[in-house]
Amino acid sequence: MLLCACCVLAAPWPARAAAPLVLDARSDIDAWPAVTVFSDASGKLDLQQVLEQRMRFAEHTGTPGNLGRRSDAVWLHLALVVPGPQPAQRVLEIDYPSLNRVDVYLLTDGRVGAHHRLGNALPHDSRPLPSRTIAAPLTLAAGEHELLLRVQTQSSMVLPMRLRTPESFMAQESIGQLLQGMVVGLALCMLLYSVTHWINLRDPAFLDYALLLGGSVVFLLSYHGVGAQYLWPDWPQWSTQIAPLAVLLATVGATRFTRATLAVREISPVLDRVLRGIGVAALASVLAGLVGLLSYPQLQTMATVLGVSSTAGGLPVAYWRARRGEAVGIFMLFGWGCYLIGALTTAVLLRGYLEPTVSSLYLYATSSMVEMAAWMLVLGLRVQAMHRSADRARVESETLHALAHTDALTGLPNRRGLQSWLDSALEHCAPGRLLAVYLLDLDDFKPVNDRLGHDAGDAVLVAVGRRLQAELRGSDVVARLGGDEFVVLASGLADEGAARALGDKILAAFVAPFEVAGTRCQLGVTVGYALAPGDGVDARALLRLADTAMYCGKNGGRSCVQRAEPGWQQTASADAFTA
Repeated sequence: MLLCACCVLAAPWPARAAAPLVLDARSDIDAWPAVTVFSDASGKLDLQQVLEQRMRFAEHTGTPGNLGRRSDAVWLHLALVVPGPQPAQRVLEIDYPSLNRVDVYLLTDGRVGAHHRLGNALPHDSRPLPSRTIAAPLTLAAGEHELLLRVQTQSSMVLPMRLRTPESFMAQESIGQLLQGMVVGLALCMLLYSVTHWINLRDPAFLDYALLLGGSVVFLLSYHGVGAQYLWPDWPQWSTQIAPLAVLLATVGATRFTRATLAVREISPVLDRVLRGIGVAALASVLAGLVGLLSYPQLQTMATVLGVSSTAGGLPVAYWRARRGEAVGIFMLFGWGCYLIGALTTAVLLRGYLEPTVSSLYLYATSSMVEMAAWMLVLGLRVQAMHRSADRARVESETLHALAHTDALTGLPNRRGLQSWLDSALEHCAPGRLLAVYLLDLDDFKPVNDRLGHDAGDAVLVAVGRRLQAELRGSDVVARLGGDEFVVLASGLADEGAARALGDKILAAFVAPFEVAGTRCQLGVTVGYALAPGDGVDARALLRLADTAMYCGKNGGRSCVQRAEPGWQQTASADAFTA
């Protein structure tokens, strides 16, 4: 009895067959409840040999629709029943375009009625339907049928199988195309933004972002089948390798972007070196994959490990900056949080622990776009910081320029500033638009300065500058050459009479005394002036002429306005040349 019991236990038990799938009026039917599975470890069995071992098919006891990472060939069996007298049109769809090779056999009464070859290892135009997903049309007469699928791939065996009506399939395909187009369109806009800003600003962070974004977009195009459908339909070898390579390239950009935007080196040189090492390892993995040193599963593992590691390496620095209230840390944490949800979900999915639903299949694409949008905000902060830095540099430059061209005591243009104003005014003077150059020297300033002190003397000079600005036109320029000498530039004068009248107005401005330190000070002024273009158009010569006229007025009794005489031009030009 014991021997009989051992024989019974050792004998192969027939696998429990799944119930047939009834193709009723539903437009969308999940196929997995009726699927049984058989593993071909050798990968060499053909259809007839598999049919001979039909009893070895068994229900899948793991995650529905997900067999995880496998190196063997897997056969799937599905019994179908078409009720009623009318034939049924259905589309078998597997919404995981990364499968390399899928053979679909439709059997009726044990004979093969149709055979479709699918998968991204084949040119796209060889597929029976021009879709981004793996799909095969089925024409089923009323009665019983069998579907046999042979699946072999170097990627994970994610198999979300559904039987749809042609109308339902086209509707879902249109929605999928629309969503993919929106994602790609958004990504291209952000890519254009980053590249143009890199060209304009020459900030490497924008180029790093472009590399990160480009790698992520290429992965999504490959992962969801859009790339094989539109971009490389005749190069199926790209579809079998490009996804992990794109993720690794994105990791290279991500490590560089993180180090730059978070200034990781300032916070932790150790983490900075770690991130740099992750970037180097990712780049080395890309090169190794291109020359064939790493297989697809190895590249997939490296992409997952290095991608998550690059995020983990930057998280402490982002958290530290966020704790300090820095927006860049907050945005990076938000983006990484969304990315990690999508990346970890996808990692669990690819290893067979998660059912392939719409949310789990498309969560990574959504989280990646959210992360890219958050990092776009980081770039916006970087642009603002660069603008602020440029504004500070401009203000500092303007301040230095003002200090170099402004008299420190009165705030009026100094000799250098006067030269700039005079050169500009001389370019626009002409007969009927005369430029008058007045040189003023205060009378009796030295006794006031000696009696009241240098502080009071400085206050007098400031008051003189303010009074001149108040009495003259808004377009006139008042400058201080030094000591008690001032210069007034008046442009746009009609004739010499207008110039003389303005000189008299300057003289009249000193009739009222100045109030300094509670003391009334009476000052006079002697004014000498020259006119351009009549007296010349050389700036230094005109100032020399006005200076000569002023000294002539001093010698003639002071407190007067003196015009340069024509005979002084040659002497002034010679003096200017000598100076």
